Parts: sequence; C-alpha cells; structure tokens
Amino acid sequence: MECEFQVMSIRKPLSKILPGMNVVGACLTAGALLMTAPDASAESRGYAISLIYTASYSDQDHCPNGGNGGPPEMKQRILMSRGYTREQAFKIVASNDVDENGKTIDFRMRGTLDGEPVSVAIFPTSYPDPHIETAQGRYAYGFNLDGKVDSSSFEDPETHEQGVDNQMWRVLGCFTNYQVRRPVIPYNESIVWDTAIDSMPAWLVSISGEDLSKDGEVTVTFDRALNIVMRNAHGQVLRGSSYTIDSDPRSHSVFKGRIEDGVVTVEPADFFMQGESQFYAVLRLTQARLRLTLHPDGTVSGVLGGYQPWLDYYHYLSIRGENDGLVDLPGVYYAMKRLADADPDPATGENRAISAAYYIEAAPVFLTNGAGQIVSTAYPGDAHEPGAPAQRKDGAVQQNAVAQQ
Repeated sequence: MECEFQVMSIRKPLSKILPGMNVVGACLTAGALLMTAPDASAESRGYAISLIYTASYSDQDHCPNGGNGGPPEMKQRILMSRGYTREQAFKIVASNDVDENGKTIDFRMRGTLDGEPVSVAIFPTSYPDPHIETAQGRYAYGFNLDGKVDSSSFEDPETHEQGVDNQMWRVLGCFTNYQVRRPVIPYNESIVWDTAIDSMPAWLVSISGEDLSKDGEVTVTFDRALNIVMRNAHGQVLRGSSYTIDSDPRSHSVFKGRIEDGVVTVEPADFFMQGESQFYAVLRLTQARLRLTLHPDGTVSGVLGGYQPWLDYYHYLSIRGENDGLVDLPGVYYAMKRLADADPDPATGENRAISAAYYIEAAPVFLTNGAGQIVSTAYPGDAHEPGAPAQRKDGAVQQNAVAQQ
C-alpha cells in the first residue's frame, strides 16, 4: 500500500513527501492532517523564515572615497590618529594589536568618560565622531516610505521603484562586511542567524487568500513559534515540518495585501517580532512594507522594509563588538543618529527611527494553533523544477489523501 497526497494539480506518493516514515505511520499522519485541514474554499500557506539579513546591494558608485574597510583598516586609522606612522600602525595590527614594547592595545576601551577608559560599544559618545564614509550611488533595496523622490533617496535595483528610503544602508554600505550582493550575505549576520535559529523560536509567515495561484486579495501574517526551527541534512529549514504559533500578541503582525503575477505586496502597517539577545533582540518597523515572490519550488523570498528605531540595530552591533560586528561602532552610532529620518523626539526634535530594509527567505511548513489544528499548510511547489536544490524537495502539503492498494 502507498499513500499519496494531492494538492491542486500536484500528486505525490507520501513516501516522497514524508521520507523516512513507514507506510502505516505515513498514512496515519495523512489522516490526522486531513481531519484538521483548512476549508478548501480558501488557501493558507505557511512558511518558516530560513534567512533574514540587511538587504545589501554593493555597487561601484557607492563608496567613491574607498570605503571604511573592516577591523584592520579601522585599527590602523585609530593608531595613526594617535601619532603612529602608517607602517607602524600596519605592523601593530599585523602583530595581533601588540606594539613594539610588547603591550597589547585594547581598541575596545578607547573611549574616555570622567577621565577613565571605557568601552566604545557601551559608551559610543565617549569617543569623537570618526565621520565614517556613508554609501552614495543610485541603487538600494527598499521602498518609498515617505512618498517623495529627492537627492537622498535610492532606486530599488529589482523593481526600479524611485524614492527608496534606506538610510540604514547608507550608514552600513561602505564597510567591507556589507559590500556584498545576494546570494552573498553580510558575514556577521549570517553567522549570528545560523547560531540563533538553533535556540530561538522560529519566525513564521502565512499567506492566505481565495486562490494563491491567481491574482487577488491576500492577508500576510507574521508570528513567532513556540518551537525552534527544524533542519534537514543540508542545514536548511526542513520543508513540511510543523510549528505551533505562539499566541503572544506582541509578535503577531497582520498585513492586508495583494498578489499579482506571483508577487505579494502589502499595505503599510506596523511589524514587530521578538528575537533573542544573540541575534536581533527585537525587530520592529513602523509603516512597514513587504514584497514577497512565490517561487515555483514552494519557497518565498523578498524584502521587508520600514522605519526602525536605530538604537535597536546599534544594540545588535554593540553586543557583537567591533571584531565580530565588523564596523566602527562610534562611527555607526554617530552616522545613524545623523541620518535617522523618522519619529522625531518631541523634546529634542532628533529622529529616533531610520529607514531600513531586510531580505528574507522562507521555506514551506505547516502552522498549527495551540489546539493542534492546522491553520496553514506547507505548499510543496514543483519538486521537479529544473535546478531546484535537493534540500527543497522534501516538503509536503496535503489537502487530499489517496490510499492506493
């Protein structure tokens, strides 16, 4: 006997969808899933976020003065500001920060507060503004958040939307770590995310509508799970795995939107997701926009943008420190404060939020409520799509189960 799942026009043997299960166990699983399947008159697809990172787009015209480099270049500039020659500074950095007298230079404690050395990560204003180079140029991912097109805005490299607001990219874009394009990910964020997802609850997305294969109105919902991400043998999110939605309303964000030609866009709304201290402690955006592409292999990817409290991202970097965060912390602090473009403080008039954009990727999974009922299913896509990665072929969605003798 073999169980087979049919989703719309896709039919697959259950042993291919749920590999590693015996036939009886697989059939019982199918029956249980059918008992809690959503109403066939509507469709809701569930996803677990497999990657989220600063939407970087490096181009030749972004840093005309050569950029800020990384920790070695930053340390050399600091030493030269203290009177060392370029050659002396290079030698010290090459010697693991040990000078000619055998003394280790602690760059972290270069700030001064009340005459005492302090950490620039904790007290960034204890050190003078180094005036880092900020990104210029034409392109940056994101959205036109304020409805204006001016000299301070960018153009999205994919949609070519004009007036894109992404001052976060302007601050970070001239550090070597961020001078990349997809599929390359800023190194500091890729390492932290890969570590965090094994301990923090999964971040979930659902897309619901009458028929997601056609243009029409949709609802996009973000939630946090009660359980952590399950991985496959390739280290990717296990397609077809299931997650229970955390009922905590803080990480529940709902967007009204529309799907056209397989691309989902939404109306502006607020976004909030609780994270973990080793990653983003919290990701919150006001006037958030979203653009998600539904891929033939069942995955989705796209850009999430909006206005973010700039101290949130600075906190993430300061926890990592300059060697792991790969930025000049006082330089980033001063630049974010200077370039922030939303949410003015009523008392000082200084903006407390900065326009930003994040790239997200997500894999198809099942989402259940606290009662164990399936509220969103894992859409398998075309498992035979040419060039689809092997790890993207183990997902499962079921709406009709067929038992064959």
